[in-house]
Amino acid sequence: MRSWLSFWRTRLPRGAIRLSIGFVLVFGFSGLVVLAVSLVLWIAIWSGQQNTIELARDRAELTIALVEDGIRHRLDPVMTAGAGLADLVANENIDPFTERRWIELAGGMLVALPQISAIRYVAADGRVFRLARSSRGGFRHRTYIDDSPDAARVAGVVSRAERAFWGDVFWGEAVGEPAVNLRAPVRRNGEYIGHVSALVSIANLSRLLLDLAEQHKAHSFILLEGYTVLAHPSLLFGFEDRGRERPLPSLGEIGDPILARIWDQGNWVDRTRSRRVLGERGHLARFEDETYLYVYHEVDEFGPRLWTIGTYLREETLEAAFARMWYAAFAGFGILVVAALVARLIGQRVARPVGALAEAARHVRRLELGRVRHLRRSRFREMDDAAQAFNAMIEGLRWFEAYVPRALVRRLIGRGGDMPLLSVEREVTVMFTDIAGFTALSEQMQAGEVAAFLNRHFELLEASVEAQDGTVDKYLGDGMMVFWGAPDEQPDHARRACLAAIAIATAIRTDNRSRREKGEPVVRVRIGIHSGPATVGNVGSAARLNYTIVGDTVNSADRLCEIGRGLLGEAEDLAILVSGRTVAQAGEDFRFQHMGELKLRGRKGEVDVFRLIDGRKS
Repeated sequence: MRSWLSFWRTRLPRGAIRLSIGFVLVFGFSGLVVLAVSLVLWIAIWSGQQNTIELARDRAELTIALVEDGIRHRLDPVMTAGAGLADLVANENIDPFTERRWIELAGGMLVALPQISAIRYVAADGRVFRLARSSRGGFRHRTYIDDSPDAARVAGVVSRAERAFWGDVFWGEAVGEPAVNLRAPVRRNGEYIGHVSALVSIANLSRLLLDLAEQHKAHSFILLEGYTVLAHPSLLFGFEDRGRERPLPSLGEIGDPILARIWDQGNWVDRTRSRRVLGERGHLARFEDETYLYVYHEVDEFGPRLWTIGTYLREETLEAAFARMWYAAFAGFGILVVAALVARLIGQRVARPVGALAEAARHVRRLELGRVRHLRRSRFREMDDAAQAFNAMIEGLRWFEAYVPRALVRRLIGRGGDMPLLSVEREVTVMFTDIAGFTALSEQMQAGEVAAFLNRHFELLEASVEAQDGTVDKYLGDGMMVFWGAPDEQPDHARRACLAAIAIATAIRTDNRSRREKGEPVVRVRIGIHSGPATVGNVGSAARLNYTIVGDTVNSADRLCEIGRGLLGEAEDLAILVSGRTVAQAGEDFRFQHMGELKLRGRKGEVDVFRLIDGRKS
């Protein structure tokens, strides 16, 4: 497990995949709600459907149990009475063909058990004594000899039987319809002498099914080996062409199309549902866009062939239960939609302030404090605390921004927190500026006017410096110190400084034209630029640091700015003095006027000094 985690962490390091918290909250939160409610709803619907089908199955099985009980209630007494009658004939030496007592015993059995249509005694020599019910009431009897092959075959089967049993269904001549018959062997002194046969008509069993259909609204049936109809309410009225050769109808001849389709088990969905819900006890099948539930049970006690006792009902028989289930499903779906919308709304309400906070943080990271919007308060306590703290932090940063070089901080942020600034020697270009005659100019202004004047002046200069990625180190009264080549290396630092100086000249001349039109005194600026090695790094105490540069290069740039005082004509707005070292590194895109080798204050030797000509003269 750890190896897999290590593998994915190697392939997908933290931060490789970045998801919006709004996306996660809205779709994740609402998705979880939808998933949870959907699962609960699906389970409820599935269990409701299963319970409904099981209720229908239980109802059908109850009907089958009633049918089977009815069959046993009719046939078991016949079995008991028939076996008893056979024992009386054997043990009391009764001769059914000559003694009146046989008629009394058989007649009493017919009176006691109305389901019996006829009783026969078949002797081993083929003689038959039959006592049957009369259509006009009472009984009628007949004695005859049955020497047919079927009679000989039946006698052979009964002679080998140890006790009474149910024979196969056959056409009963005495009753004029098919019947099931009990056969009880009669043995005297261990020798087979004949058998007692009791006939129960199929109509009797079909009447049982009709009574159950009226009482329980059930469609019951009894099949013989699955495809021959043994008992059905329709058999009370017979069927076409019935007789000795075809005593029972097939599924297609009974006139019940639903029963006729019993073994068409439908599509795979119905078969799957059948196996899951009914197992081997039944199945589902579709007929004319209706789904029917067939439940059945096989018994082998009433003859040599299997009886299939069953019933069927429409799956919608319990339609009220299904209707309630679907009403609940629709209600659950409505709750699901409402829950998803509420979850989405809550997710959006939570994500909105988080998104605003993230956007504001991105602006702060780039020191774009002017684009940071005031965060609104939130009803969520933690988000509200974070918004208020962030707003307070922005107010502090705006004050901080006024005192710390913004370009410098932006570069330091871009370097990353794991790259500390160490003091190093770096080839840099330094620029100093100041205003000629500022003392006399400021004496004509109030303190507030002086501050406003300087702020306006430094905004013009700083915009030109930042356009060339220069770093404003500090403001020195009416002047400022700027450098290029640190903290990031800038191979073209000298060229950048010259371009910034030309931009400053353009801005000063444009401002002076406006000042002349207003009748205000013009601003005359001196600029000194020098390139060379300097120590760059943090200077100060542990409580307060200043990232700056120190060294002879800084002093030389300052001295160049000083000597510009003597070179700035009365009609000129600006004088830009550049050292020969800067000229050598600036490139050929500039025009310089050689001013000669001049002595700089506090520095041994002389320095080649050039004046940068920007091509514009007032």
